[in-house]
Amino acid sequence: MIFVDTNVFYSVLVKTEFSLTARNIIMMPSKLATSPTVMSELVFISLRKLCKERYGTKNYSEFRRFIARKGYEPFEEDIELIFGLIRERDIAMLPVNNDLDDWRKAMTRYRLLPNDAMIVSTCLMHEITDIATFDNDFKRVEPLKIVGPGDKKASDS
Repeated sequence: MIFVDTNVFYSVLVKTEFSLTARNIIMMPSKLATSPTVMSELVFISLRKLCKERYGTKNYSEFRRFIARKGYEPFEEDIELIFGLIRERDIAMLPVNNDLDDWRKAMTRYRLLPNDAMIVSTCLMHEITDIATFDNDFKRVEPLKIVGPGDKKASDS
């Protein structure tokens, strides 16, 4: 099983320098998984960018006020696209590791931001050693191996 990080999904949905590679990762013949942590990041980052482009919000506070006023109705199709990607590819949604000690240890041991540490502790809890990501911070996590579409191990999973 391969854990898929936020930036891979984002690059499938939004044109980036990694979009072709991201699409190839999503199409690999491997069982893929992610977590609510990743989904939260993906929805937040995607909608905040769309809100900036469409409505001119400049920062987190303006985005938050926009959502408080208008709700998610202006983004219904975008939200369906995000969740549809997960459903259509049948990507497993893993429960996060709620052990605060595991999370804290991942933060300090690997010098990770909190959400990345939550992803690491979740992968380790589920005995996942392969992660699809463009985030070089995960290279510091010895138990994890970054995989891509040309990786033989990923094709065999």
